[in-house]
Amino acid sequence: MKKQIVTKMVSAALIAGMTVGLAGCGNGEKGSSQSAADSRTKIESDSPYANQDFDLSKHETIVMYVLGDKPKDMDEVLDKANADYFEPNLNTTLDLEFLNWSDYSTKYSLLLAGGESVDLIYTAAWCYYNDEVANKAFKELDSEWLKKYMPLSYELQPKESWDEISIDGKIYAVPKAKSTFTAYNVVAARQDLIDKYGLTKPDSWDNYVSYLKELAEKQGETGVTALNTNANREQLLTVYGQSKGVQGVTEGYDFEYYANNSDAAPTTDDIWYLYTSDFYKDYCNEMAELASAKVWSSDAINDTSDAQAYFENGTSGSFVWNSSVFTAGKNLEKAQAGTYSVYDVTPDVKRTRGSYSTDAIAITEKSEDPERAALVLDYMKGDVNLNRLLLGGIEGKHYSLDSDGNRTTLDGAEGYGWNNWAWAINRQDEPDEAGLDEREIAVNKHNDEMEYIPKQTGFTFDPSSVQTEFTVVQSIVDEYKMAFSLGIYGADTEATFESFKSQLKDAGIDKVLKEFDSQYDAYMKNK
Repeated sequence: MKKQIVTKMVSAALIAGMTVGLAGCGNGEKGSSQSAADSRTKIESDSPYANQDFDLSKHETIVMYVLGDKPKDMDEVLDKANADYFEPNLNTTLDLEFLNWSDYSTKYSLLLAGGESVDLIYTAAWCYYNDEVANKAFKELDSEWLKKYMPLSYELQPKESWDEISIDGKIYAVPKAKSTFTAYNVVAARQDLIDKYGLTKPDSWDNYVSYLKELAEKQGETGVTALNTNANREQLLTVYGQSKGVQGVTEGYDFEYYANNSDAAPTTDDIWYLYTSDFYKDYCNEMAELASAKVWSSDAINDTSDAQAYFENGTSGSFVWNSSVFTAGKNLEKAQAGTYSVYDVTPDVKRTRGSYSTDAIAITEKSEDPERAALVLDYMKGDVNLNRLLLGGIEGKHYSLDSDGNRTTLDGAEGYGWNNWAWAINRQDEPDEAGLDEREIAVNKHNDEMEYIPKQTGFTFDPSSVQTEFTVVQSIVDEYKMAFSLGIYGADTEATFESFKSQLKDAGIDKVLKEFDSQYDAYMKNK
């Protein structure tokens, strides 16, 4: 703005000094004014950001980090996004970087704390959102600022999405605009092996455990690991919790209660901390039992490969996640490495849609141009054509749309699968897949039938008043949880758990829980 004022002052002086020379020229002042406007925008006249109060005169590069493995055709898609959208309409180039699944947990916080340029970054209740807000790594976004710098997409956001991403009434990231059952897990299993060897169908937790153990016994014959997992994904914790009727109180924290299919809000007496609970001790013991049965590799703790890729290439007999299991299954069958079925191992358990806070984009505090970063994010979310380019790739190469507006996957999708990384920019009008697999239709239908909304939905926890204790607790959990999930401690599991629990107590978990309960009580009284 200061630059604009100086420019106007210089222009005024020049006009005053040239009054005589321009006396007969009625359009001289108009020409100078138009020149100033052009220098302020430098974008196409039909840009959705034209004729608004945005200074786009300087070309900027906005650096954005997302999670996942970089698609083979990402550069081609990004080049098109820059050439057709960002550069002509925002005078901006988007630089998109990926944090791989294998190492994002070690690199994420270092990236934000270090000297690398980062303007936008994927975050979520499960991906350091609360931690990095506490670290003051993310810019606070008030509603008026959002309305100004996200003019296309702000009104597209469901109102509840802002409530769910808020911490103590403040917003530090822009959530996705579409909520699905991302928090509910199902099992993809090798149907060809079930049929060939007469294995137990994994249609309940106990039957799934039997399936894994039976398949592990056949590994010498099949060459397939029952559950090829690794040190970066607790594949079984969520589905194990589903089998016990456990529900999280809020996204992003490990405070739980036994919902048992009721939407009633728990009292503070009902709420417990996951990692010091008998529930978690039982889980650890069961994981040790599965490890002893060789359900996964004894070296899984050192494995950084993607668990989904193992199922897709036929070397894993199972894969546990949300609707992503269908993508994995389709890729398995496309590679002719086997056939799959998807099993809901807790079919009688009610389920919630994932909070909007499960996928979001934050603007970092170290961004040198947060306003331009916001406009880039707004364009990605608010323009349907750009949004579909980033979600699904190039129409005609990676996907096509039929007369009903449904999408069909084309052969080129091998280089750019639909929604491979862009979960945080999902829109409500995202096209459905044409000819959806009957297996997926059945699971989706059952999810809709079993949906419920717990009464405490919308509550978020602010750990800032107990940040020291909370940080130490989290570091202890991070030290142990993957080893517990892979059954590393074997016969010493219970003793190790008791030591782990004692360390959490010493670190102040009871103080953290007391603060959680206090905030929760206050929220429920005002709800």
